[in-house]
Amino acid sequence: KLHKQNLEIAQQKKEMDEKALLLQKQAEELAELNALKNKLFSIISHDMRAPLYALKNLFTTAQQYNMPAKQLKEMLPNIVNDLNYATGLMENLLHWSKNQMQSNKVNPQKLDLCEMIHNTVQLLNLQSQAKKIYIDKKTDMPTYAWGDRDMINTVLRNLLSNAIKFTPEGGSITIGVQQYDSVVEAYVKDTGRGIAKEDIIKIFQKNYFSTQGTAREQGTGLGLMLCKEFLEKNGGRMMIQSEPGIGSTFSFTLPQIQFKNG
Repeated sequence: KLHKQNLEIAQQKKEMDEKALLLQKQAEELAELNALKNKLFSIISHDMRAPLYALKNLFTTAQQYNMPAKQLKEMLPNIVNDLNYATGLMENLLHWSKNQMQSNKVNPQKLDLCEMIHNTVQLLNLQSQAKKIYIDKKTDMPTYAWGDRDMINTVLRNLLSNAIKFTPEGGSITIGVQQYDSVVEAYVKDTGRGIAKEDIIKIFQKNYFSTQGTAREQGTGLGLMLCKEFLEKNGGRMMIQSEPGIGSTFSFTLPQIQFKNG
């Protein structure tokens, strides 16, 4: 009887130790998430304030001093840049918040990456045209992968938007897909200014920092964080190849749909 009691006590101790370890892990994850949240909101509050105040000052000046239409038109490219940045930042922030609240919710389905790339290029057409950037789509045939549509749309939009942001006027971007044995790889290759090795390390270590595009477009790194997290949740991963002054290639993999004969 005493031996049985000792075994029960030992089992209870083991279960308590396991629960304690789980609680410790959850506490560490919560502390890490809270620190990340504070850092992101600090960056966002700083970077969001600038374009909003610029727009406010512009329209206040135009209203009070009856700004000529010609002068206002000359300022439109900067206004568009500010609006693109502000709306993109808000979309990423909303996606990030939703992702944290529904951390395990993924709705995988059959995706035609070629069709999604076409739609993304159309969505960002005005941004690329404003910088006279040529986008070459390598998407001739439907290519199917398995993933959450909203998440992968966010990944494509962020990667292409970043390529446009960091490619100078008159540059080019190539976007397409390749099929392998068990995965599909999508890629976005640009002729931009490239990324230093230490900054690539920061991206994968979640050391996010503010950057400026070739036309002074702002960026927080929040988009790349979302890309990395969303791809991992969908059984994929993100890769970066870059050479400063030459350009960058951002690519990612997703599980390929296996079609059965018959």
